[in-house]
Amino acid sequence: MINNLKYFFRGTPDNYSFPIMSTMHLVILLVALLGTLLIIKNKDSFKDSRLDKYFKITVVSVLSVQQISLYLWYAFSGYFTIKESLPLYNCRIAIIFTILAFVTNKNIFKNVSCYWGLIGSIFALLFPSTDPFNFPHYTLLSFFIGHIVMLWASIYLLYVEKYPITKKSLHSILIFTNVYNVLIYKFNIIFSANYGYLNAPPFNVDLLLNMKPFAYTILAASVFNVSMILFYITVKHIYKNSSIEINEINFTYC
Repeated sequence: MINNLKYFFRGTPDNYSFPIMSTMHLVILLVALLGTLLIIKNKDSFKDSRLDKYFKITVVSVLSVQQISLYLWYAFSGYFTIKESLPLYNCRIAIIFTILAFVTNKNIFKNVSCYWGLIGSIFALLFPSTDPFNFPHYTLLSFFIGHIVMLWASIYLLYVEKYPITKKSLHSILIFTNVYNVLIYKFNIIFSANYGYLNAPPFNVDLLLNMKPFAYTILAASVFNVSMILFYITVKHIYKNSSIEINEINFTYC
């Protein structure tokens, strides 16, 4: 038992790359999709305050345990590096903001959770970039649980709470994202890191690898911005077709 736990939480990498579109990957995507569809289909059931409360408590609990255990593992496994182990990846920040969104009910946290959380979780689940540990390993479990629950939380905010995706919310997230990108780009240069994948692509794609570093950074930053604009357009279109009335409102980001 002890040896199995040591193996599960081992800190020596296996130089393993998670196989995209493998059977395991497809099962994980199916679980994420089914959970998403269940939330959307049963969105009216969450009007029951108890169910709403239980869902939020579950999301906050799971994501909190996932985040705390992740950094404890980094600290005690010997795998910690400033280049990879800080909560500076977009999805890690989005998970923290999702926890705060459900705890505080503040729009500033909900906005990041919806934009970064939904976009980031979809990209991460479709093209997982995991730590180099073969299954079974804690980081694989942590990666997929964190992103799946964050996806469901974002869907909940959009479909159950009907969080308004407005021009003001888009403007706010674009400013937040680009300021963050500038700061993290400089941090990456100083510490030879690659948070946000702003300094190098996460996959070996010849076209991207052959680009000049700054040109790639501009491309990566542009993808961030375009993704959020497309998200805004898509959600507004879905709201309109679903006859969901979302009024432009004045946000109080406090």
